[in-house]
Amino acid sequence: MVSEMVREIHESDDTIMKLVYFLHLLIVYVMIVILLGCGVDQKASTGERSSTNSAVVLPSQIELGYAKNFSVSYHPNFKLVNLRYKSEVKEMNYDQRLVLIDRGTPKSQLPDSLQNAWIIEIPVESVAANDDGEITRLKSLGLLDAIVGMGGGAIYDAELRSRWERKEIASIGYSFHSIPQPELLMSAGADLLILHTFDNERLDGMEKLRKLAINAVPQFAWAEPDFLGKAEWLKYSALFFNKEKEATALFDSIASRCHELMAKVNEFPSRQTSFLLYHPSNEADWKAHRNDFYSSYLQAVSNNVLKDDGPTHSVGITNEMLLNEAKDADFWIVNSTVDTDWPPANYLNSFKAYRNGNVYHYQKRTRHEHNAYDWYETPQVRPDMVLEDLVSIFYPEILPDHELIYLDKVELTKR
Repeated sequence: MVSEMVREIHESDDTIMKLVYFLHLLIVYVMIVILLGCGVDQKASTGERSSTNSAVVLPSQIELGYAKNFSVSYHPNFKLVNLRYKSEVKEMNYDQRLVLIDRGTPKSQLPDSLQNAWIIEIPVESVAANDDGEITRLKSLGLLDAIVGMGGGAIYDAELRSRWERKEIASIGYSFHSIPQPELLMSAGADLLILHTFDNERLDGMEKLRKLAINAVPQFAWAEPDFLGKAEWLKYSALFFNKEKEATALFDSIASRCHELMAKVNEFPSRQTSFLLYHPSNEADWKAHRNDFYSSYLQAVSNNVLKDDGPTHSVGITNEMLLNEAKDADFWIVNSTVDTDWPPANYLNSFKAYRNGNVYHYQKRTRHEHNAYDWYETPQVRPDMVLEDLVSIFYPEILPDHELIYLDKVELTKR
């Protein structure tokens, strides 16, 4: 009997020891979990992130293949954007950096070399822009609800026009007039202002807005020499909203279509010749697009007979120069819908394109009641749609069923 009691006591002790050992392991496990949790919290509070967390904030990184006037590099907690544009004609030489820092990250964590750079917390929630092309880029990225200010009501896009009429989007003034007034920007409540900075006056105005704590950044899409380079500024707009993935997918589909059309054109042994110009011009008899992004459309699917090694913006040209260089061109692309105020008939009929009725304008999509032209909106993002028009005109056998979107024949009255 005594031996049985002793055995029971020993078994009881074993049970207690096992229980104590289990509790000890449980306590150690809980403490490890708590310590790991504190470590993660501490990293978050100091702006340090693991690669997994970083991937959530920055799901995709853009790569540039065409745009010349900006670049971006990615770093822990921030993106570094370099903006640059140089023009001897405009006496502009801009080369500055933006730091787009993840919201909540202390600025003290930036390298000393970036402490004085213009810093913007991202993602921003609202935006204003004084150029219709930029507004179109933002909308194409699915950011319609973020737009709180634009130039004004002279917008072709019906949805943007409707929001403007309901005062859901404020008028801040168009880029070709002046820099937006600070009061208008403050009342609009935009986190970010993207400015169409096409001269030093606009750049100086941007710096004045920054001194008033307005997050103003420049945009140089207008200066890109190639239509795909200009369209790729989608990715610049996307940086402020962490929309790189969306921008890349959209741009890749556009570029793919453009290259498909260009490849089809190159299958033909002979290429048409063409040129694009304005008339009349205060500077000269005509104003021609010789080397800018507009002329790059023609180079892609034809041969721009006015192309030279001159400046990458429209330039004045005389009647004599035009006749000498373009009398045998197959097509004209112009900004006038009718030739009423053009030179006399004997001059115009010296041109092959005019005699054959192959003179087109790009104002088909126009809302005259709003002074709005889609040519300055959608093609900024969708150059593939412009190329489809041009290919269908120059090579109708490639796109025989295409209905012109932007281009239409000029009313010729002097043939």
